Amino acid sequence: MKSQELLLAENACVAAGKIAMGHFREALEIKFKDAGSLRNMVTRADVECERKIKEVISKEFPAHSFLGEEEGRHGNSDFVWVIDPIDGTTNFVHGLDYFAQSVALVHKGVPVCGAVYNPARKMMFSAEKGKGAFLNKKKISVSKVDSIEKSLLLSGFPYEGGVFEEKTLKSMASLRGKCQDLRRFGSASLDFCAVAEGICDAYFEYVLQPWDVAAGMLIAAEAGGKVTDINGGEELIGSKHFLVSNGLIHGVVLEKLERV
Repeated sequence: MKSQELLLAENACVAAGKIAMGHFREALEIKFKDAGSLRNMVTRADVECERKIKEVISKEFPAHSFLGEEEGRHGNSDFVWVIDPIDGTTNFVHGLDYFAQSVALVHKGVPVCGAVYNPARKMMFSAEKGKGAFLNKKKISVSKVDSIEKSLLLSGFPYEGGVFEEKTLKSMASLRGKCQDLRRFGSASLDFCAVAEGICDAYFEYVLQPWDVAAGMLIAAEAGGKVTDINGGEELIGSKHFLVSNGLIHGVVLEKLERV
């Protein structure tokens, strides 16, 4: 049976997903977070979704804190709801249906439950610590691919260029001839879930934020995956640079990645 907290995370995602779909493929007012850059976008839908998620959760847990991509940290509780209201805003803006709401409850830095919901495809990924991972109520698990030569890998790019974009490109070049192929889909939370579901075998990315990873990393781990930082160390929601895999190819992928 799902906990009250996980049900709330799922319900908050669905409520925000309805808002997102009301704006999807409609005219959007777009703002840019970084001066001089046209990459890191925010829309009214992002803000409305984050506020809806907080509204839904606050009714049940008014003393809990929030950490959201758009409105930052509020509250000082050890229980923190970490929110990405639209993970994959660039896809969303361009009408590409690979985006999600990501909501996780984190206690003293450790995710205890989380949900990632793609409202366009009606796919709800969820997990609680120690209870497995699920897609639309069906239990999921990572792939059994045991060689990098048979693997499909995922990655992503940081919003800005510079050293981490160079590291990404060098890592991709090292892996490109070793695996079956590489993909870049543009939503970190869904990329974690793709590994959890077993349709991709590993995913790495530099410069991720807590709201990008808090729910997805728990879902992947509960599906039997292995999650570390990009150097192979312990994963924390603030680690920034991540590798998640089915566990069987983790070491060989890690060897090809540029360290931080």
